[in-house]
Amino acid sequence: MDKRYLIAAALCLASSSAIQAASAATNTSLSVQQQKGNVVQGTIVDQNGEPVIGATVKVKGSKYGTVTDLDGKFTLTNVNGSIEVSYIGYKTQIVKNAKGNNLRISLQEDANALEDVVVVGYGQQKKASLTSAITQIKGEEVFKDRTVSSTAVALQGEIPGLTVTRTSTRPGSEGASFQIRGDISVNGSSSPLIIIDGVTGSLNELNSMNGNDIDNISVLKDASAAIYGSRAASGVILVTTKRGKEGKAHISYNGSISRTINGIQAPLTSSSEWLDMFYEAQYNDARVTSGASDPTTIHNNINWWIFNTFGGPSLDESDIDPETGNPTVYKGEKLFNALRSGKVLTVQNGNKIERWDPTFNIMDALYGQATSQKHNVNISGADQRFGYNLSLGYESAKSQLKPAYDGQRKWSGRLNADYKATEDLKFATNISYEKRDVQSPSTDVGQGWVDQWFWPIYNENGDPNDTFSGSRNPIGGLTRGGTYKYQLTTLRGNVSGTYDFKKFVKGLSLTGNAAYKMVEQNSQTTKYKVQYYDWVGTETGNKQAPGSMTQDNKRWENINLSALLNYQNTFAKYHNVAAMVGITAEQETNKNISLGRYKGPMFENAGIEDMNLFIGGDNNAANGGKSSWGLLSYLTRVSYNFDNRYSVEFLGRRDGSSKLSTAQRWKNFYSISGYWRISGEKWMKSLTWLNDLKLRYNYGKTGSVEGIGNYERYATVSTGSTILGISPSAHTTMWLGGMTSDQRTWETIDSHNFGLDFTLLNNRLSGSFDYFIKTNNGMFISVEYPQILGATAPKVNNGKFRARGWEFALNWRDKIGEVKYNVGINLSDVWSEVLKLTNNENVPNAGKNSNRLIGKPRNAIYVYQTDGLFQTQEEVDAFYEMYYWNADHSGPKEGNILPAPGKQITNTLRPGARKLVDINGDGKITRDDIYYAGDAAPRLSFGFKAGLEWKGIDFNAFFQGIGKQKVLRSGYLYAPWVSASIRQNKTFMGKMWSPENPNAEYAISSRDQNFNKWNYENKDVSVQNNKYIRLKSLVIGYTLPQAWTTKAGLSKLRVYFSGDDLWEWTKVKDGYDPEYGEASNNTFPFSRQLTFGLDLTF
Repeated sequence: MDKRYLIAAALCLASSSAIQAASAATNTSLSVQQQKGNVVQGTIVDQNGEPVIGATVKVKGSKYGTVTDLDGKFTLTNVNGSIEVSYIGYKTQIVKNAKGNNLRISLQEDANALEDVVVVGYGQQKKASLTSAITQIKGEEVFKDRTVSSTAVALQGEIPGLTVTRTSTRPGSEGASFQIRGDISVNGSSSPLIIIDGVTGSLNELNSMNGNDIDNISVLKDASAAIYGSRAASGVILVTTKRGKEGKAHISYNGSISRTINGIQAPLTSSSEWLDMFYEAQYNDARVTSGASDPTTIHNNINWWIFNTFGGPSLDESDIDPETGNPTVYKGEKLFNALRSGKVLTVQNGNKIERWDPTFNIMDALYGQATSQKHNVNISGADQRFGYNLSLGYESAKSQLKPAYDGQRKWSGRLNADYKATEDLKFATNISYEKRDVQSPSTDVGQGWVDQWFWPIYNENGDPNDTFSGSRNPIGGLTRGGTYKYQLTTLRGNVSGTYDFKKFVKGLSLTGNAAYKMVEQNSQTTKYKVQYYDWVGTETGNKQAPGSMTQDNKRWENINLSALLNYQNTFAKYHNVAAMVGITAEQETNKNISLGRYKGPMFENAGIEDMNLFIGGDNNAANGGKSSWGLLSYLTRVSYNFDNRYSVEFLGRRDGSSKLSTAQRWKNFYSISGYWRISGEKWMKSLTWLNDLKLRYNYGKTGSVEGIGNYERYATVSTGSTILGISPSAHTTMWLGGMTSDQRTWETIDSHNFGLDFTLLNNRLSGSFDYFIKTNNGMFISVEYPQILGATAPKVNNGKFRARGWEFALNWRDKIGEVKYNVGINLSDVWSEVLKLTNNENVPNAGKNSNRLIGKPRNAIYVYQTDGLFQTQEEVDAFYEMYYWNADHSGPKEGNILPAPGKQITNTLRPGARKLVDINGDGKITRDDIYYAGDAAPRLSFGFKAGLEWKGIDFNAFFQGIGKQKVLRSGYLYAPWVSASIRQNKTFMGKMWSPENPNAEYAISSRDQNFNKWNYENKDVSVQNNKYIRLKSLVIGYTLPQAWTTKAGLSKLRVYFSGDDLWEWTKVKDGYDPEYGEASNNTFPFSRQLTFGLDLTF
């Protein structure tokens, strides 16, 4: 039997045993409650006098207790002294010498966030005790009432220093990525390590999770991540799921239904606008090619291009040419004018019958609205010995694509259980299952979305209409061209046991943990022949014939074992000591197989997805492989705290990686940190408005091996055929293809963090500030050797990279009468630079330079500087004279990039073209005349949130944005007429140079693509200021009074409306959504979501 199923069965058995034991424990507790003794009865209420349901009431100093009912009432027997009342989010209250049957106890909210417990590496600490830059956010604050299809995207803007980017809102294809405090190397993706309930995870796994299962997320941003060793160079994200909390069992349901609508769309021209821009460009080009100046001559020299190629005699019997008495022929200028007037035509074009409809809008045909839904059920509770949290979730989301299904479905199930076997021994188990199905057409929209459309996409029979020879009508491929199916399944489980040695040594405990994870990824792509037809149904052409099918399967299995010995104690009242030593062993195995069959006749028929039915064909493919890696680590953490005023902490880890040679395999990583709580000093006690003021410092080393492969420690041999011998002939030969090095070691990142935490005004105002520096002193870089080496040289530790930045967070929480409100803001910025490379790589190219420039960030943008537009031919001639010709006019200056001068040529400079600046002053325009225009990475990230509650009404708004980023646009629409027949970006309409508009913002319109490249490609005018602010989430809810809901047997009923991505302000000038990034070929418009939801608790 497969070992993963054996492990899953063992985990289930452990959970079953824990539940049975808990049942016995619960019965024991109940029997004690039935003992005779003093009886105390009462009601627990909150600050507003509302009953508190599920509050724990117990005899102080004992384990005997009960929980309040739906009316907040309780009855407690066997009381001989004080009782203790507790409830999550409220201060624990002690009632001394409790007596009577009509007690009324009011709980006060606990607003002191310093008492919150924060999850750190291999442990927990109170927020007040943190010495490092660790930010924790509650899952309730992030995922409540949010309907985003990606768990990762929901974190956007929530945590200072954590940058979350996305390239789409398409369910299942959001393109989300994480980065903590910027890049740390030119190798790899600088992605943080993700840990889910103590088990290594991935971004894909996080996106598959049910956000309602997440209790909190901690982000380790400085060298405190060193406790996770070699994979923590880019920081660590710790995800902790919900567990049962003490109190009666709760059953809750959250359901929502959402409507997805289009957000910012590409600013495309309508047919009439396109025709106007077409005429303007052709007229300008005809002015050059004809050499004429009078409008009539210029007009007569216009190349009507597409209108000469297509069209023909009208098939409308009433459409007769009065001059000939025959059907009117719509070609060339006549076709252009008819479409410009909005006329719908049916014409004969050779063997095809064409339908021309200038009112048709391809975007309306492709994208519309969609509906999604989300359902979650949760059962949780705990008593003195057993706690449990069981959740089930289902989600279905569809994109705005109208012609075919395009979306995802998610299922999740999770059981977290805790069992206290004795006072000294306790167990915990987590079992989770997640499945994510994504389905979309295997043929994407492609260029069809941006083509200029004068034809309906369906013919009169409802079949795909032949346009541009059919290949660029997207509707056939979307509806009949096959499907892409992707499935991600994750099974995760762990069991841990902790024994407390307090009978022998106070504060000493041992925890062992065993975890298993299986991730399986399956995908299948089918492509079928797509037949196209003319308007009346005659077959014309096809694409994708004769079809294909591919299947890919990947499976990862991860086993993680750990043992941790913890010690914590206080001596002489003020001396707090804690220590931990541990060992972890982890192994991951990856298997993959890929199958493909191509050119199979059976695949011409849509609907067949069985590769066994393949008949004939060729180019069959089968590939597969297996790889694995292992990691053995020793770790420790030691801390000392004096009177909560002075604290120092050391943590360390020793990692061994199988990616490196035995000589360099092991490496030590560590962190030293400390704080000084200034507010704890006696001379600060008079400042009653100051609750807490703490200075922090952290220094440490983390490491990375992301820049090399699993087996680069081995040299590789290549084979081929070489002509050798006295009588030359081909021989099979072998040679050293890839070299290795036993001197290559870890990339090592030195990290400094200076921090300040504060709370003021009775804990109503809180905040923090951090400044950090990270330096990679052994960055992997490639070294170039002479070709005579004949092999690929190994990367070496000879590069250097640095990132610096700051983070700031400020929160205010208060109450005015019955109105509770809160506001918060976080800001962060990081800037990076390459400090050392080899092989003289410090030469910039025009465009975005990745990884190659010393003193600049990883993604530095270099462009040509422009200086307005030429107004006259005399200015053009003078520019050529100064910057193009050499001294004797015998030819162009060396290195010159100007287009050659000439007459009646459209790609030469002319009035309305852009002037370039000779930046280095050498008297010519060359590739050296580029300058640094900015960083393509997002900077000055920020988030702002505000909320209030009043008499059951709650309101929350969250804004997110980027304050500094440069984007060098590319793609179909970054400039006019990038491609011959595409629709145009409306941004340029009415803003291009002409003799009548000499002060225009943009260059003269032309259909010469080389001329347009001169004016826009890698020029400063194509650099966009990508700053923006977006309303990410808006939630308005109402919780019905408990006096109403208790009559229906409910403890809570809440209805809410929420919206995601409802509004934005941006400095982007070309009409694109600011989250698109540098490319303008993104097919799907970003979406907005409107949601109605319901929360029920029984």
